[in-house]
Amino acid sequence: MEEEACLQQFLGDNLELEIINVKHNPLKDEDIKAIVSIELHPDVRKWLPDYAYEDFDKEFKDYKKFFQDLQNNNKVEVLVARVNGRIVGFLALWRMVEYEEHVRSIGVSVHPDYRKKGIATKLVKKAIELAKELGAKKLIIETLEENIAMRRVAEKLKFKLEYVRRSREFKDGSRHNEYVYLLSL
Repeated sequence: MEEEACLQQFLGDNLELEIINVKHNPLKDEDIKAIVSIELHPDVRKWLPDYAYEDFDKEFKDYKKFFQDLQNNNKVEVLVARVNGRIVGFLALWRMVEYEEHVRSIGVSVHPDYRKKGIATKLVKKAIELAKELGAKKLIIETLEENIAMRRVAEKLKFKLEYVRRSREFKDGSRHNEYVYLLSL
Protein backbone atom coordinates (compact mmCIF):
# COMPACT_ATOMS: atom_id res chain seq x y z
CA MET A 1 0.00 0.00 0.00
CA GLU A 2 3.03 2.27 0.23
CA GLU A 3 2.93 2.70 -3.57
CA GLU A 4 -0.78 3.61 -3.36
CA ALA A 5 -0.04 6.39 -0.87
CA CYS A 6 2.90 7.62 -2.97
CA LEU A 7 0.81 7.60 -6.12
CA GLN A 8 -2.10 9.38 -4.44
CA GLN A 9 0.23 11.98 -2.93
CA PHE A 10 1.79 12.51 -6.37
CA LEU A 11 -1.53 12.63 -8.18
CA GLY A 12 -3.27 14.79 -5.59
CA ASP A 13 -6.97 15.50 -5.73
CA ASN A 14 -7.02 16.88 -9.28
CA LEU A 15 -4.97 14.27 -11.11
CA GLU A 16 -6.19 10.91 -12.27
CA LEU A 17 -4.29 7.80 -13.38
CA GLU A 18 -5.95 5.54 -15.95
CA ILE A 19 -4.62 2.31 -17.38
CA ILE A 20 -6.04 1.72 -20.86
CA ASN A 21 -5.93 -1.29 -23.17
CA VAL A 22 -5.02 0.12 -26.59
CA LYS A 23 -6.85 -2.63 -28.48
CA HIS A 24 -10.10 -1.35 -26.97
CA ASN A 25 -9.15 2.35 -27.16
CA PRO A 26 -7.10 3.13 -30.29
CA LEU A 27 -4.47 5.85 -29.94
CA LYS A 28 -4.45 9.22 -31.66
CA ASP A 29 -1.32 10.60 -33.32
CA GLU A 30 -0.52 12.77 -30.28
CA ASP A 31 -0.69 9.66 -28.07
CA ILE A 32 1.71 7.81 -30.34
CA LYS A 33 4.03 10.83 -30.32
CA ALA A 34 3.97 10.77 -26.51
CA ILE A 35 5.01 7.10 -26.57
CA VAL A 36 7.81 7.80 -29.04
CA SER A 37 9.00 10.68 -26.84
CA ILE A 38 9.16 8.30 -23.88
CA GLU A 39 11.08 5.68 -25.87
CA LEU A 40 13.57 8.24 -27.23
CA HIS A 41 14.23 9.85 -23.84
CA PRO A 42 17.90 9.17 -22.95
CA ASP A 43 16.96 7.82 -19.50
CA VAL A 44 14.63 5.28 -21.13
CA ARG A 45 16.81 4.39 -24.14
CA LYS A 46 19.62 3.20 -21.91
CA TRP A 47 17.49 0.20 -20.92
CA LEU A 48 16.29 -0.67 -24.42
CA PRO A 49 17.89 -2.99 -26.95
CA ASP A 50 19.32 -1.27 -29.98
CA TYR A 51 16.28 -1.50 -32.23
CA ALA A 52 14.94 2.04 -32.20
CA TYR A 53 15.72 4.85 -34.58
CA GLU A 54 17.19 8.01 -33.12
CA ASP A 55 15.12 10.05 -35.56
CA PHE A 56 11.72 10.97 -34.09
CA ASP A 57 9.88 11.01 -37.43
CA LYS A 58 11.13 7.56 -38.46
CA GLU A 59 10.29 6.14 -35.06
CA PHE A 60 6.84 7.77 -35.14
CA LYS A 61 6.15 6.27 -38.57
CA ASP A 62 7.03 2.76 -37.32
CA TYR A 63 5.00 3.15 -34.12
CA LYS A 64 2.00 4.51 -36.02
CA LYS A 65 2.02 1.47 -38.32
CA PHE A 66 2.42 -0.85 -35.32
CA PHE A 67 -0.60 0.70 -33.56
CA GLN A 68 -2.68 0.72 -36.76
CA ASP A 69 -2.02 -3.01 -37.13
CA LEU A 70 -2.46 -3.80 -33.43
CA GLN A 71 -6.09 -4.94 -33.74
CA ASN A 72 -4.95 -7.81 -35.97
CA ASN A 73 -1.82 -8.67 -33.99
CA ASN A 74 -2.43 -11.66 -31.72
CA LYS A 75 1.17 -11.62 -30.42
CA VAL A 76 0.94 -8.46 -28.31
CA GLU A 77 -1.32 -6.43 -26.06
CA VAL A 78 -0.47 -2.83 -25.13
CA LEU A 79 -1.53 -0.95 -22.02
CA VAL A 80 -0.93 2.78 -21.56
CA ALA A 81 -0.87 4.82 -18.37
CA ARG A 82 -2.42 8.27 -18.58
CA VAL A 83 -2.25 11.02 -16.00
CA ASN A 84 -4.88 13.67 -16.70
CA GLY A 85 -5.17 12.39 -20.25
CA ARG A 86 -1.42 12.49 -20.95
CA ILE A 87 0.39 9.23 -21.68
CA VAL A 88 3.21 8.86 -19.16
CA GLY A 89 4.01 5.18 -19.57
CA PHE A 90 3.11 2.00 -21.40
CA LEU A 91 3.51 -1.74 -21.26
CA ALA A 92 3.70 -4.38 -23.98
CA LEU A 93 2.59 -7.90 -23.14
CA TRP A 94 4.19 -10.15 -25.76
CA ARG A 95 3.30 -13.75 -26.50
CA MET A 96 6.58 -15.63 -26.39
CA VAL A 97 6.85 -17.30 -29.77
CA GLU A 98 9.84 -19.42 -28.79
CA TYR A 99 7.88 -20.84 -25.85
CA GLU A 100 4.45 -22.34 -25.68
CA GLU A 101 1.41 -20.15 -26.28
CA HIS A 102 0.75 -19.70 -22.56
CA VAL A 103 3.92 -17.70 -21.80
CA ARG A 104 3.92 -13.89 -22.05
CA SER A 105 6.76 -11.38 -21.66
CA ILE A 106 6.39 -7.90 -20.18
CA GLY A 107 8.21 -4.75 -21.28
CA VAL A 108 7.52 -1.44 -19.50
CA SER A 109 8.54 2.18 -20.13
CA VAL A 110 7.63 5.13 -17.91
CA HIS A 111 8.60 8.74 -18.59
CA PRO A 112 11.40 9.72 -16.16
CA ASP A 113 9.31 12.61 -14.78
CA TYR A 114 6.74 10.05 -13.59
CA ARG A 115 9.02 7.39 -12.11
CA LYS A 116 8.90 6.31 -8.48
CA LYS A 117 5.16 6.98 -8.44
CA GLY A 118 3.93 3.38 -8.67
CA ILE A 119 2.96 3.68 -12.34
CA ALA A 120 5.07 0.74 -13.55
CA THR A 121 3.65 -1.37 -10.74
CA LYS A 122 0.08 -0.44 -11.73
CA LEU A 123 0.83 -1.30 -15.37
CA VAL A 124 2.28 -4.69 -14.45
CA LYS A 125 -0.67 -5.45 -12.14
CA LYS A 126 -3.07 -4.75 -15.02
CA ALA A 127 -0.92 -6.88 -17.31
CA ILE A 128 -1.17 -9.77 -14.84
CA GLU A 129 -4.98 -9.48 -14.91
CA LEU A 130 -4.99 -9.30 -18.71
CA ALA A 131 -2.62 -12.26 -19.05
CA LYS A 132 -4.93 -14.37 -16.89
CA GLU A 133 -7.90 -13.35 -19.07
CA LEU A 134 -5.92 -14.43 -22.14
CA GLY A 135 -5.18 -17.84 -20.61
CA ALA A 136 -1.48 -17.26 -19.94
CA LYS A 137 0.11 -19.53 -17.36
CA LYS A 138 3.43 -17.73 -16.93
CA LEU A 139 4.75 -14.19 -17.19
CA ILE A 140 8.38 -13.25 -17.77
CA ILE A 141 10.21 -10.01 -17.06
CA GLU A 142 13.73 -9.74 -18.48
CA THR A 143 15.75 -6.78 -17.25
CA LEU A 144 19.34 -5.72 -16.90
CA GLU A 145 20.97 -6.21 -13.51
CA GLU A 146 21.45 -2.42 -13.29
CA ASN A 147 17.73 -1.74 -13.72
CA ILE A 148 17.01 -1.79 -10.00
CA ALA A 149 13.59 -0.12 -10.42
CA MET A 150 12.26 -2.87 -12.72
CA ARG A 151 13.74 -5.56 -10.51
CA ARG A 152 11.93 -4.04 -7.50
CA VAL A 153 8.63 -3.98 -9.38
CA ALA A 154 9.05 -7.64 -10.34
CA GLU A 155 9.94 -8.70 -6.80
CA LYS A 156 7.17 -6.60 -5.21
CA LEU A 157 4.61 -8.35 -7.43
CA LYS A 158 5.93 -11.80 -6.46
CA PHE A 159 7.87 -12.59 -9.61
CA LYS A 160 10.65 -15.02 -8.74
CA LEU A 161 14.18 -14.68 -10.07
CA GLU A 162 14.38 -17.67 -12.38
CA TYR A 163 17.98 -17.23 -13.57
CA VAL A 164 20.62 -14.71 -14.57
CA ARG A 165 22.00 -14.61 -18.09
CA ARG A 166 25.64 -13.78 -17.47
CA SER A 167 27.55 -11.34 -19.67
CA ARG A 168 24.84 -11.01 -22.28
CA GLU A 169 25.84 -8.69 -25.10
CA PHE A 170 23.88 -5.46 -25.11
CA LYS A 171 23.28 -2.69 -27.65
CA ASP A 172 26.56 -0.88 -27.14
CA GLY A 173 28.60 -4.06 -27.51
CA SER A 174 29.23 -4.19 -23.76
CA ARG A 175 28.23 -7.15 -21.65
CA HIS A 176 25.66 -7.03 -18.88
CA ASN A 177 23.92 -9.54 -16.67
CA GLU A 178 20.25 -9.93 -17.48
CA TYR A 179 17.81 -10.99 -14.77
CA VAL A 180 14.91 -13.19 -15.81
CA TYR A 181 11.90 -13.16 -13.50
CA LEU A 182 8.96 -15.55 -13.71
CA LEU A 183 5.45 -15.40 -12.30
CA SER A 184 3.23 -18.48 -12.46
CA LEU A 185 -0.42 -17.56 -12.84
